[in-house]
Amino acid sequence: MRYFRLIALAAVTLAGLWTTACAPRRTSQSPSRPPATPPSTVQRTTTPVATPPPVAAAPQGELRGIWLHDPRGEDWRRVMADLHAAKLNAIFVKFSTGGAAYYPSHVLPGSYHAGRDEPALCLAAARQYGIQVHAWHVCFQMKDAPLDAQSRAIREGRVQLDRYGRVRRPSYRVPVLCPSHDWNRLQETRAMVELATRYPFDGVQLDYIRWPETEPCCCTNCKKRFTRDTRCAVRSWPADVTKGGRFAAQYQQWREQIITRLVGETSAAVRQARPSVKISGAVWSDVTIGRHDYAQNWKAWVDSGYLDFVCPMNYATDPATFTRRLADERAQVRNRIPLYVGIGAYKLNSGQALLQQISLARRGGADGWVLFNYDDQFRARMLPALCR
Repeated sequence: MRYFRLIALAAVTLAGLWTTACAPRRTSQSPSRPPATPPSTVQRTTTPVATPPPVAAAPQGELRGIWLHDPRGEDWRRVMADLHAAKLNAIFVKFSTGGAAYYPSHVLPGSYHAGRDEPALCLAAARQYGIQVHAWHVCFQMKDAPLDAQSRAIREGRVQLDRYGRVRRPSYRVPVLCPSHDWNRLQETRAMVELATRYPFDGVQLDYIRWPETEPCCCTNCKKRFTRDTRCAVRSWPADVTKGGRFAAQYQQWREQIITRLVGETSAAVRQARPSVKISGAVWSDVTIGRHDYAQNWKAWVDSGYLDFVCPMNYATDPATFTRRLADERAQVRNRIPLYVGIGAYKLNSGQALLQQISLARRGGADGWVLFNYDDQFRARMLPALCR
């Protein structure tokens, strides 16, 4: 009997196990975890992407330009196609310096690339796209001048010297012609007239039209001319004309007058030779610093009608500084001639930053803008933003 009870108990146990194994499986959930939300009802939180401010609309007649620093061997068709795609309408090309011309010149020594006539090639490509070409001339700096031309200028006493009698080589690491020397100033005027008459440029532009440093030049001619022109009895040069010296104020005024007179003489000569060409200056952004440190009083040039437009080089990257400087520049010009503000595109970190500065220039009342500088870096980093 006991045997049959054991058999019955085992049968009941096996039946229970079979029922459990065959029953439908149920998913259990932890009491502390809420039921899963269907995918269609999940609430996603996204961080809004900042939309860049719209670029201010271009005013009617706006000049949209760019400087090009070295024309030798340039692919001019590619350059003009790039500018056209970016909606630029003017280019300022450095075709000469105080010591060299990138074309067959009768005034300056030549510095060519495979004997090419760069201005002719540039103009032919620009005309296909309706782009203005302004010949940019770097005054007094003997950049790219042949070594024999540099040596001759040094021997003739026409270059600037420091207080130790050494040849100054500030910006381009080359000698700088002294503005006090009559021959040097005459060469600058003749070079600008040649540019204006040899090629059908839309304009010619003076750059580095100033003294390169605040320290007095110690060439023989400077002391002689200053003493003759001002009748100051100089006993110690340069101590008497350095800041704090007996004749520092007279020396500052004398330097400024030399540069202003040169701009006036050059402007008159160019307009007489070819009245239709535009004359402009690439100038120091802050007129006060320009006057006190480099004897460049470009406001006086505007007051005297020497320029057809002016390009203050406002290369500030900070928007507030850029805007403040532009307001100061406009206050100097007072709408008497167009003001095309220079923008230092090479200093900006993105194409969007460039578009922002263009908008600031437009909202600030500039009549146009000129970018520095067209090169491979500009094509890669800035050109795509302008072409959008």
